Amino acid sequence: MASKVELVLKAFVAANRPLVRLLIGRGATFPVVAEQLRQLFVEEAVAEIQRRGGKPTSSAVSLLSGVHRKDLRAREPGGAKAAHSPAAEHAAPASLGLIGQVVGRWMSDPKFLDGATPRMLQRGSEPGSFDELVQGVSTDVGPRAVLEEMLRLDVVRVEDEHIVLDTLGMVPRGDFAAMSEALGLNLHDHAAAACANLIDGRNLLEQAMYVDEISPESAHLLHEAASRAWRPVLARVLRLADKRVAHDAAKEVEARRQARVRFGVYFYAEDGKDKEPE
Repeated sequence: MASKVELVLKAFVAANRPLVRLLIGRGATFPVVAEQLRQLFVEEAVAEIQRRGGKPTSSAVSLLSGVHRKDLRAREPGGAKAAHSPAAEHAAPASLGLIGQVVGRWMSDPKFLDGATPRMLQRGSEPGSFDELVQGVSTDVGPRAVLEEMLRLDVVRVEDEHIVLDTLGMVPRGDFAAMSEALGLNLHDHAAAACANLIDGRNLLEQAMYVDEISPESAHLLHEAASRAWRPVLARVLRLADKRVAHDAAKEVEARRQARVRFGVYFYAEDGKDKEPE
């Protein structure tokens, strides 16, 4: 019977195979990645020792992480590096944060909806316009600049002088750097939810369905169905999130407003000939 370590390592390899493929495809070699992984082991070992109420000495960090003490000294002359706060690391990039808020309001505010579908919007100062949408989120950046960035990211398109939301979520397909950053944020929290369920016995939402032995056409139909199903769910959760943000800003002190949430969805399909190796 496999040990827990063996089971977790097997899951780790399966989960990271696509990322290794991405790294190789972008020219990242094993020594470069190994150095990053070594630093992650050190940081998480420090964090674990601190959670236990201990002092993260070089000896303690080396014992827990498996990283040799001389390597720790080479990196930090004063000893093992203290774990950093993850808050900034997990925040959305500034540009994506603003555009994500604009998309979120567009998909959840009844003023900009036709039933459950985001309306086509016009520029201008009239009620229900694209300008009103943007200015309701932020007045620091003008609607024209926001529109240009959304067009660059392929989030919207222009049809007959109307602006049409072109995606179901914030997927910045026109910007590799932004897509890479979103990848890290989304995969981190997906993995964090799954790991919290294993480590801490929590019951965070982390579900998926699976079907095989279907044609590419059937896979495409399922993709379309999943995309349609996601839109109203996202809109409902966004509306509740807006209400809770306003409620907590008015009713709770800042020390009580430190929680964060990320809620998402994914869909993956592959041809049989491209199946992952066992």
